[in-house]
Amino acid sequence: MKKGMLRKLLSMSIVLAMVMSLFGCGAKTSPSRSIEAPAGDAAKEQAPADQAPADQAAADQTTAADQAPAAKVSADDIDLKELIASMTTEEKIAQLMIVSLRSDAVNTDTVKELDENYAKLLKKYDFGGIILFFGNIQDAAQTVKLIRDSQAATLQSAHAIPMFVCVDQEGGRVNRVGFGTTGSGNMALAATGSTALTEESARILGEEIKALGFNVDYAPVADVNSNPANPIIGVRAFSDDPQIVAEHVTAYIKGLDEAGSIAVIKHFPGHGDVGEDSHTHLPCSSLTLDDMMSCELIPFQAGIDSGADMIMTAHIQYPEIEQGTYVSIKDGVEVNLPATLSRTIITGLLREKMGYDGIVVTDAMDMGAIVEHFDPVDAAVMAINADVDILLCSANIYKDKNIDTFSVVENYIADIAARVESGEIAQEELDNSVLRVLALKKEKGILKYNGQDPLEDQIAKAEALVGSASNHTREWEIAQAGMTLLKNEGHALPLGKEESALILYPNEARYPSVEYASARLAKEGLADSSKVTAMCFENLAADDAALAAALDQNEKLVILSQATTWSEAVANAIEQFHAAGKQVVLVCLNLPYDAALYEDADAVLCAFQPYGNAHDEEGNGPFNMNVAVALCTLYNESVPSGTLPVNVPGITLNEGVVTYEDELLYERGAGLELWGD
Repeated sequence: MKKGMLRKLLSMSIVLAMVMSLFGCGAKTSPSRSIEAPAGDAAKEQAPADQAPADQAAADQTTAADQAPAAKVSADDIDLKELIASMTTEEKIAQLMIVSLRSDAVNTDTVKELDENYAKLLKKYDFGGIILFFGNIQDAAQTVKLIRDSQAATLQSAHAIPMFVCVDQEGGRVNRVGFGTTGSGNMALAATGSTALTEESARILGEEIKALGFNVDYAPVADVNSNPANPIIGVRAFSDDPQIVAEHVTAYIKGLDEAGSIAVIKHFPGHGDVGEDSHTHLPCSSLTLDDMMSCELIPFQAGIDSGADMIMTAHIQYPEIEQGTYVSIKDGVEVNLPATLSRTIITGLLREKMGYDGIVVTDAMDMGAIVEHFDPVDAAVMAINADVDILLCSANIYKDKNIDTFSVVENYIADIAARVESGEIAQEELDNSVLRVLALKKEKGILKYNGQDPLEDQIAKAEALVGSASNHTREWEIAQAGMTLLKNEGHALPLGKEESALILYPNEARYPSVEYASARLAKEGLADSSKVTAMCFENLAADDAALAAALDQNEKLVILSQATTWSEAVANAIEQFHAAGKQVVLVCLNLPYDAALYEDADAVLCAFQPYGNAHDEEGNGPFNMNVAVALCTLYNESVPSGTLPVNVPGITLNEGVVTYEDELLYERGAGLELWGD
């Protein structure tokens, strides 16, 4: 794309932002105000499932970590505008970058220790921050050391500005600290009906990541899961009701704030009503501004009103709001600017109309939605000019004998600097973003970091707190509170200790949870493990002889269903069991929409979360928290008391393909107290 074309495009976006005044956009200094749905108006991860630690060690360890110099200027006395005036253009751009320390998209050889190569790059550029992923985070001691080494290198830079150290620790499905407290996930929290439990869960997660050295948590998800077929949000959302989402988002922010962690609400202006995953595609939403004001924007406005420090953008096209286009580098076809790159949406809607003046951070700029369609420097120019402050994963830093991205990073910064010098990025726009970044670092005490606390003390504190017995006990109890019973005909539940049961589980990744629950129940005297048979139905033929025998030999059938995908083997098993006059229990491990797949089940329990690497208070694990809790609930370890946070539509099946109907099978708020005899 030529520079002249880019200027023309940006001018178009600015004009469109002015046109937003037709929607009532005020000045940048306008106060925050509520966005409410009209009366009676209806609401409109690559999943990191079962992640395992990387197999290979990374680079050599640096030895300079624990002798980091103190900040060169007292954080209390520093004049931020004077500091910005003393910075080069390249240093300013680096402050707007959150970089990742990973080798590639699948993290085959992710950085776990900082060697002198990484230290030199961090010292040279003093990036605004780093983000760590599952592969970077192995145990408490290693994580503390990696973060301290990274900060130490930064403190040797020209301006010695400590970094934001970021992590996606939403709890539940997106859980990067595999050895810590996993949490039950957002939809399970909403099912408890208690914002106090959401606040407590967020506080626990926030305290644990804070102990490791993180200061920013990319959570909570403020998306409204209004599309049952959404491939990436799902149980990461609290609800399909914007008011419920708003209440829990506010509680989550409060919990992280109490823990001293910065919350980031995401993905603005809403990722819940699309049918594609922006990790791999560039989704497009047909929603109008009025549609979004009545639904998607309500939780974000609640977060703004409660003092959110950061908001993350969505890589989604909204052609009813932003008509500016870009010629895709993939196929030469014009695509609408996604929210991340839209001045109409970031300045006109978020800042002017909704009154937000905090930090705006992009979703990862290395996701398919951006890299497949936009030149990376063009994308950075458009994001900055849209009034975005931080470019997340704008660079993946990695260097070994096979891969070297260091020069790519340096060229990226140099190319953006050239766009500033040419006037394509206004100096004032750049400076304003740097000021927001530094102001938040000052407000949160990050500028005071000097790395001089003893390493051994921090490691000891982290090892005592992260994944502590008390935290594991509470996460189990909170997960219990979210278990939701939708159906219990003929008192099919709870299961009796002496009843023989066949458990059909969806894939081998779920077996450790079945095994753990069985052992726990036996220890508690609630189940006889010799009477429990478990089989995986992922590749099971409908006429499998072993399955037929197991069905004949057991008194109860328990189906663990994880995805809205119909199984002929499961359907036949239900039919065979019912023909013998025996009862079937369905456990919806993930989204509750599976309740409509197998309507003939006698009992339905919803767990809302099949993933994660949980442990119990004694250190047993890993297992999937909500899966294990659901199985223990079946055997009366606790009584399910949750209610549905989403509507469950009926389903039409056509050759195994699922289509959601308008008619509801279960309404939001459903939840039985019918338990036992």
